[in-house]
Amino acid sequence: MTFKVVTPGFEQEFTRWTDALEKANAMKSSLKSWFKDIRILEGPQPTWKPVWVYGRGRSHPEYLGPGTYDRLARLFMTEAQAERALTIRGQSFQWGTRTYLMGVLNITPDSFSDGGQFNTLETAIAQAQTLVDAEMDILDIGGQSTRPNAKATTLAIECDRVLPIIRAIRDSPHPRLRTIPISIDTTRAEVARAALTAGADMINDISGGTFEPDIFQVAADHNAPLMLMHLRGTPETMQQMTDYDDLMGEIILFLAAQADKAVAAGINPANIIVDPGIGFAKTAEQNITILRQLDALKALGCPILVGTSRKSFIGKLLNRPEAKDRIWGTAATLSCAIAHGADIVRVHDGPEMRDICRMADILWRAS
Repeated sequence: MTFKVVTPGFEQEFTRWTDALEKANAMKSSLKSWFKDIRILEGPQPTWKPVWVYGRGRSHPEYLGPGTYDRLARLFMTEAQAERALTIRGQSFQWGTRTYLMGVLNITPDSFSDGGQFNTLETAIAQAQTLVDAEMDILDIGGQSTRPNAKATTLAIECDRVLPIIRAIRDSPHPRLRTIPISIDTTRAEVARAALTAGADMINDISGGTFEPDIFQVAADHNAPLMLMHLRGTPETMQQMTDYDDLMGEIILFLAAQADKAVAAGINPANIIVDPGIGFAKTAEQNITILRQLDALKALGCPILVGTSRKSFIGKLLNRPEAKDRIWGTAATLSCAIAHGADIVRVHDGPEMRDICRMADILWRAS
């Protein structure tokens, strides 16, 4: 029998349980982050299983010993989910119970998948209604393309694109459209502030707060959930920055560091959602690795958002150069993501992905 003490950035094996426990206890005082924990894993048959976990965000260490693992694991999972649940405009997000759907509404002329289709008020509202009818849980509205090689637009143009749409949705005569949670897909603090004032509820920042750190304060001031994504470089440069020594370890450390900055700015830890950044400074092979190892992000204790919809790595692997032809490849990636712990998936094709996710929930979620 072998025991392994692990925390982001550290890993050490022991042959005796008491030695592993002594090491883990000695590390407690150095654990400053709310989004990291110390675990003792038992293995390696056939996979490593946690037998002890300590985290600052928990009221007490978890001891998951022989014969008690399933019972205690369910208790701790239920407790953690209840503490992390969100309620937005009357909609409750109970993480771990099902997959929540985020429908994409790009108000841009140059997005990789649907650029120019919804950049008028009439077409944008019609698409928003289509997504609501497909039972999306969140609308993700963006006015700046983040596809590879995309150039940044101006602050004024981005505001002019998204703010009228948000206001029109909030003024809609359709009750569900009027009350659906809206996330603003932006890296700019002032766009986020204006969007929240106009009626958005959440911020989806693909830079993880690195482009404009003031966005943390905006989220804190509005008590708004903040989605932090892993990214290197910018959309113009990111695909030249795919060299990693430890892909998942570096993603986790980045997200933990940005989440700590968010908490330091006054954001409630329960309002933080993490995204590994599929397709952003990642090769096709690295995207597959992330999907297969997505559950590693659970160590952060945050809901996990995954966006694979219509992305180029699917086109590369399946020889589908047109983004709209990647629907079934997208479906496979979402099923994999759900099997490995995704809480929210970001999608373009509402009805199809709704059914895929509902079936995946039946297959992969114990509830």
